[in-house]
Amino acid sequence: MFRRPLAALAIAAALVTPAGCGMLGESPTPAAGGAPAPPAASATPAASATPGSDSGLGDSVKDSGAIPDPCTLLSRTEVTRLTGRDISQIDEDGLPDGDENRYCQWQQPGGQLAVFLGRTTADDFKIKIADATPVDGVGEDAFALAGHLYVLYGTVSIDVYSRGDDDAENLAKAATIAEVLITKI
Repeated sequence: MFRRPLAALAIAAALVTPAGCGMLGESPTPAAGGAPAPPAASATPAASATPGSDSGLGDSVKDSGAIPDPCTLLSRTEVTRLTGRDISQIDEDGLPDGDENRYCQWQQPGGQLAVFLGRTTADDFKIKIADATPVDGVGEDAFALAGHLYVLYGTVSIDVYSRGDDDAENLAKAATIAEVLITKI
């Protein structure tokens, strides 16, 4: 599992997820002038989907192509529906198109959703990590570890972190979100 791209994605997830944008219940950091900074706008795909993908990005990137920006794969409405929580802020990775590892975080009162996408191989994905729990019925292979659901889809590693409910409900929501993402990658 600790192939460089997947390891880098896991490390990024561990570093970025807890960092968020402050403790839950805190106000966003004031912008110049003392007013709270407005939430970041969510980008949503404008193009119509092709028969092989719902992403609006063209052909699926399951096995090759640029990893899409996860913020463009789920609308604000979808995130709210899938998590049961409103969005207070969206944190985008700011990386250029074509970057190998991408993430998006949706901050929510009482919770959070974070999605990390990166390239891997089936062999690297299957290397056993101590304490990982296999998860059936999601993608081509999947496991849960430290509150994250890792899913293999072709050569794309999907890491979904949903927080705001008990562990079982967080995992169930993460699995549903991963299945939605698979239709858009």
